[in-house]
Amino acid sequence: MQTKRVLIGMSGGVDSSASAIILKEQGYQVTGCSMLLSPSDTEEKYADAVRVCEKIGCEHHFYDLRDYFRSTVIEYFRKEYLAGRTPNPCVLCNSVIKWDRLFDKVDELGCEYLSMGHYSRIVQDEKGFHLRRGLDTKKDQSYFLYVMKKEIMPRILFPLGEMVKDEARAICAQTGLDFHRKKDSMEICFIPDDDYKKFLLENFEEFRKIRSGRIIRDDGEKTVNKHEGYPFYTVGQRKGLGGGYAEPMYVSGINPEKNEVHISAREGLAHSFVVFGEANWLEEPEDGAVYAAKIRYNTEPAECVIEIKENGLYQAVFTKPVFAVTPGQSCVLYKDDTVIGGGIIRS
Repeated sequence: MQTKRVLIGMSGGVDSSASAIILKEQGYQVTGCSMLLSPSDTEEKYADAVRVCEKIGCEHHFYDLRDYFRSTVIEYFRKEYLAGRTPNPCVLCNSVIKWDRLFDKVDELGCEYLSMGHYSRIVQDEKGFHLRRGLDTKKDQSYFLYVMKKEIMPRILFPLGEMVKDEARAICAQTGLDFHRKKDSMEICFIPDDDYKKFLLENFEEFRKIRSGRIIRDDGEKTVNKHEGYPFYTVGQRKGLGGGYAEPMYVSGINPEKNEVHISAREGLAHSFVVFGEANWLEEPEDGAVYAAKIRYNTEPAECVIEIKENGLYQAVFTKPVFAVTPGQSCVLYKDDTVIGGGIIRS
């Protein structure tokens, strides 16, 4: 039987390294690929990825996508904050980088499969292929993967989908890799210090021109507190709102035209529904069907009924109110552990 070739995206971290090792042991012909994305990315940054490939005896390639990444993901990041929304660049990166440009590299190198070190699963049954949550619920990354193209699912491999993180670390340790205790990166890849305000101010002149403005209470009470520029706030935020409130206050909305940040007590951020568009469906949504929806990556799924609206819009009506619906984030629908699809929150 001919050996199947697989291209694996490698960051040099534990997850992609363990995935490469697993695939090699399973008999695949593995080729590693490290993408240069951030403007500050260098080949030296991925030295561990190169070392893993040398260790297990497979090819390694660099793929320079810095210009394309800037014109797509970073430009989207800039525009969304200027519009008063809170973007999710990891979702867009999955769409235009991993399932688009990186998949082009798969075909260019003559590989049959693309693999990533994600804690998610693709399963096949009599109805076809389905995206499901990873068994490690703390690491499950299916929320970011709803933008996957349905037609490429048969060619995607997630070796860690049936594992937990400690197993991935053990695989690296057993292979003699001394970075098996490397900490997980929880930051946006092109903002290594996790300070998006600093990134926007240093890289885009228009953010340096935005002045402080009014903080408006939804209950009509007056406040003399000022915000430091509307792009630097997000719905649900508590910090940076000044003092003098009788109870904790949260950002409830942003008005970029008036340079205003609106605030409310916690109960003012309870929402019974969410409207989203730009949807991508991995399973056909059913009008009136009951699903579980995640409105941010780090929230628990909330039971809802889906309503198909006009103009490509969908509405998820929740059984119980959810906190801080944030325009710009994604609403992702699940049926049990299967990803149905999702879209970008409008309101």
